[in-house]
Amino acid sequence: MENEIINNTDQSDWIKKSIVIHAADDKVWRVLTNIEDIKKWAAAFEAGTQVVSEWTEGSEVLWKDASGARLMKGKVEVSYPAKMLKVGFYEDMNAGSEEELGEYKEHYLLTEEAGKTTFSLESGPLTDEYIQMLSPQWDEALKMIKSLAEQA
Repeated sequence: MENEIINNTDQSDWIKKSIVIHAADDKVWRVLTNIEDIKKWAAAFEAGTQVVSEWTEGSEVLWKDASGARLMKGKVEVSYPAKMLKVGFYEDMNAGSEEELGEYKEHYLLTEEAGKTTFSLESGPLTDEYIQMLSPQWDEALKMIKSLAEQA
Protein backbone atom coordinates (compact mmCIF):
# COMPACT_ATOMS: atom_id res chain seq x y z
CA MET A 1 0.00 0.00 0.00
CA GLU A 2 2.92 2.38 0.68
CA ASN A 3 3.85 2.50 -2.99
CA GLU A 4 0.44 3.73 -3.97
CA ILE A 5 -0.85 7.24 -4.31
CA ILE A 6 -3.69 8.04 -1.95
CA ASN A 7 -6.39 10.31 -3.37
CA ASN A 8 -8.35 12.41 -0.91
CA THR A 9 -11.61 13.60 -2.44
CA ASP A 10 -13.09 15.59 0.44
CA GLN A 11 -13.23 18.74 -1.73
CA SER A 12 -14.42 18.19 -5.27
CA ASP A 13 -12.61 21.21 -6.74
CA TRP A 14 -9.15 20.31 -5.36
CA ILE A 15 -6.65 17.63 -6.27
CA LYS A 16 -5.41 16.11 -3.00
CA LYS A 17 -2.92 13.26 -3.08
CA SER A 18 -0.28 11.75 -0.85
CA ILE A 19 2.46 9.16 -1.18
CA VAL A 20 4.82 7.53 1.31
CA ILE A 21 8.49 7.98 0.40
CA HIS A 22 11.27 5.91 1.99
CA ALA A 23 13.54 8.90 2.52
CA ALA A 24 14.04 11.69 5.06
CA ASP A 25 12.00 14.87 4.63
CA ASP A 26 15.09 16.93 3.73
CA LYS A 27 15.78 14.61 0.76
CA VAL A 28 12.19 14.96 -0.45
CA TRP A 29 12.41 18.75 0.00
CA ARG A 30 15.57 18.83 -2.12
CA VAL A 31 13.78 16.94 -4.92
CA LEU A 32 10.87 19.42 -4.73
CA THR A 33 13.07 22.52 -4.83
CA ASN A 34 16.29 21.63 -6.70
CA ILE A 35 16.13 22.90 -10.29
CA GLU A 36 17.66 19.75 -11.80
CA ASP A 37 15.29 17.43 -9.90
CA ILE A 38 12.31 19.66 -10.71
CA LYS A 39 13.01 19.26 -14.43
CA LYS A 40 12.67 15.49 -13.98
CA TRP A 41 9.39 15.42 -12.06
CA ALA A 42 7.82 18.42 -13.83
CA ALA A 43 8.20 16.54 -17.13
CA ALA A 44 5.06 14.66 -15.98
CA PHE A 45 3.13 17.77 -17.03
CA GLU A 46 5.01 18.44 -20.27
CA ALA A 47 8.48 17.44 -21.46
CA GLY A 48 10.98 20.22 -20.81
CA THR A 49 8.93 21.93 -18.09
CA GLN A 50 10.98 23.93 -15.60
CA VAL A 51 10.04 25.53 -12.30
CA VAL A 52 12.26 28.37 -11.12
CA SER A 53 12.20 29.90 -7.64
CA GLU A 54 14.34 30.61 -4.59
CA TRP A 55 11.60 28.86 -2.53
CA THR A 56 11.71 31.47 0.24
CA GLU A 57 8.61 33.32 1.46
CA GLY A 58 7.72 36.10 -0.96
CA SER A 59 9.91 34.77 -3.79
CA GLU A 60 8.55 34.42 -7.30
CA VAL A 61 7.71 30.99 -8.76
CA LEU A 62 7.77 30.58 -12.53
CA TRP A 63 6.62 27.48 -14.40
CA LYS A 64 8.16 27.58 -17.90
CA ASP A 65 7.88 25.35 -20.94
CA ALA A 66 10.83 23.82 -22.83
CA SER A 67 11.34 27.03 -24.83
CA GLY A 68 11.43 29.16 -21.66
CA ALA A 69 7.97 30.69 -22.18
CA ARG A 70 6.01 31.29 -18.98
CA LEU A 71 3.21 28.87 -18.22
CA MET A 72 2.31 30.08 -14.71
CA LYS A 73 3.54 32.72 -12.32
CA GLY A 74 3.14 32.65 -8.57
CA LYS A 75 4.63 33.55 -5.24
CA VAL A 76 5.75 31.49 -2.25
CA GLU A 77 3.32 32.26 0.56
CA VAL A 78 4.74 29.84 3.16
CA SER A 79 8.12 28.11 3.20
CA TYR A 80 9.21 25.90 6.07
CA PRO A 81 12.10 23.91 4.56
CA ALA A 82 11.61 20.14 4.69
CA LYS A 83 8.10 20.61 6.15
CA MET A 84 5.71 22.84 4.16
CA LEU A 85 5.55 24.91 1.00
CA LYS A 86 2.53 26.94 -0.09
CA VAL A 87 2.46 28.73 -3.42
CA GLY A 88 -0.24 31.05 -4.69
CA PHE A 89 -0.57 31.86 -8.38
CA TYR A 90 -1.55 35.00 -10.26
CA GLU A 91 -4.43 35.02 -12.72
CA ASP A 92 -2.17 36.89 -15.18
CA MET A 93 1.28 35.48 -15.99
CA ASN A 94 2.58 39.02 -16.42
CA ALA A 95 1.27 40.28 -13.07
CA GLY A 96 3.59 42.38 -10.96
CA SER A 97 4.59 41.13 -7.53
CA GLU A 98 2.43 43.84 -5.91
CA GLU A 99 -0.75 42.46 -7.52
CA GLU A 100 -3.07 40.14 -5.63
CA LEU A 101 -2.75 36.42 -6.14
CA GLY A 102 -5.59 34.51 -7.76
CA GLU A 103 -7.53 31.64 -6.19
CA TYR A 104 -5.31 28.80 -7.48
CA LYS A 105 -2.84 27.40 -4.92
CA GLU A 106 -0.42 24.49 -4.56
CA HIS A 107 0.42 23.17 -1.09
CA TYR A 108 3.17 20.64 -0.35
CA LEU A 109 3.33 19.06 3.11
CA LEU A 110 6.09 16.72 4.30
CA THR A 111 5.63 14.59 7.42
CA GLU A 112 8.54 12.37 8.42
CA GLU A 113 8.16 9.43 10.77
CA ALA A 114 10.63 6.56 11.30
CA GLY A 115 12.70 7.45 8.24
CA LYS A 116 9.70 7.65 5.89
CA THR A 117 8.14 10.84 4.62
CA THR A 118 4.51 11.23 3.65
CA PHE A 119 4.37 13.82 0.88
CA SER A 120 0.94 15.41 0.55
CA LEU A 121 -0.08 17.64 -2.34
CA GLU A 122 -3.09 19.94 -2.61
CA SER A 123 -3.79 21.75 -5.88
CA GLY A 124 -6.83 23.91 -6.47
CA PRO A 125 -9.44 25.11 -6.72
CA LEU A 126 -9.81 23.69 -10.23
CA THR A 127 -12.61 23.02 -12.69
CA ASP A 128 -13.57 19.40 -13.40
CA GLU A 129 -11.80 19.69 -16.77
CA TYR A 130 -8.49 20.67 -15.15
CA ILE A 131 -8.86 18.03 -12.43
CA GLN A 132 -9.31 15.32 -15.07
CA MET A 133 -6.29 16.62 -17.01
CA LEU A 134 -3.93 17.32 -14.08
CA SER A 135 -4.74 14.46 -11.69
CA PRO A 136 -2.96 11.74 -13.72
CA GLN A 137 -0.07 14.14 -14.36
CA TRP A 138 0.30 14.71 -10.61
CA ASP A 139 0.24 10.92 -10.14
CA GLU A 140 3.26 10.64 -12.46
CA ALA A 141 4.99 13.59 -10.78
CA LEU A 142 4.50 12.03 -7.31
CA LYS A 143 5.94 8.71 -8.50
CA MET A 144 8.97 10.52 -9.93
CA ILE A 145 9.44 12.60 -6.74
CA LYS A 146 9.34 9.35 -4.74
CA SER A 147 11.83 7.65 -7.05
CA LEU A 148 14.26 10.59 -7.04
CA ALA A 149 14.13 11.01 -3.25
CA GLU A 150 14.63 7.30 -2.61
CA GLN A 151 17.67 7.23 -4.93
CA ALA A 152 19.30 10.24 -3.25
